[in-house]
Parts: sequence; structure tokens; C-alpha cells
Amino acid sequence: MFNFAKLVSLDYLFTINTILLTRSDKLFFILGSVFVLLSVVLKIATLYAPNPIDTAFRNRFYRLFLTIGLIEVVWFGARYQNVRFFGTHFVAILVLLVGILWFIQIAVSMFRHYKVDKTAWEREQIKQKYLPK
Repeated sequence: MFNFAKLVSLDYLFTINTILLTRSDKLFFILGSVFVLLSVVLKIATLYAPNPIDTAFRNRFYRLFLTIGLIEVVWFGARYQNVRFFGTHFVAILVLLVGILWFIQIAVSMFRHYKVDKTAWEREQIKQKYLPK
């Protein structure tokens, strides 16, 4: 069973073990790497998006995953080099929390505006089809 109390202890959050990297340090690095790879996949998917509405939302997710992934990878480098404050687990968890909030904001925006924007774009395309050139 995993001990979740360890994740909120001051020792875990604000001290750096200078001797070895923990499993959670490696997990943050793997998570950051996965986010960077996911951003590459989203960028490729953006290039093949069928309409500008899909392109806009895919670009927003691309920027989210690329930013959070690169920050987590840089955090791992700071942790590996034993940088005082930026190498603490507090910073890594804070970056993930910001990423979660950013994801929720994009998802809520997408659920509110996607259908309306796509319908307006389709109507505009129909209007453009019948206008003289």
C-alpha cells in the first residue's frame, strides 16, 4: 500500500536527498517525458485537423502538454543537480497542480464553446459556398 502521508510531509516536500534519486523523482521525469511526447502527437494531429475550430483546441492542448512536460523535465535536471528550491518536490507537485487547473480550464472552455463555434463555422462555409467569387 502506498503511503500518501509521505507526499504531504515537510521533509518530503522541501528537502533534497543529495545521495540518490527516489522513485517519485523518476516518476516526475517519466511523466514530463510522456507529456512532451503527447504534445508532439497533438502537434501532428493539429496539422491534419479538419477545421480551424479543432485546430484551435488542439493547439491549446499542445501548448499545455509541452509547457508542463518541459517544466517537469527541467525540474528533474534541477533535482539531479541538487538546486536548492527548484529541485524540491514542492515545485514538481506545484507544476502538476497548475497543469491540472490549466487542463480543467481548457476542457470547460471546449465543452462550452466547441459545438457553438463549429456550427457557426459550418454555416459560414455554407454561406461562402453560395457567394459569387
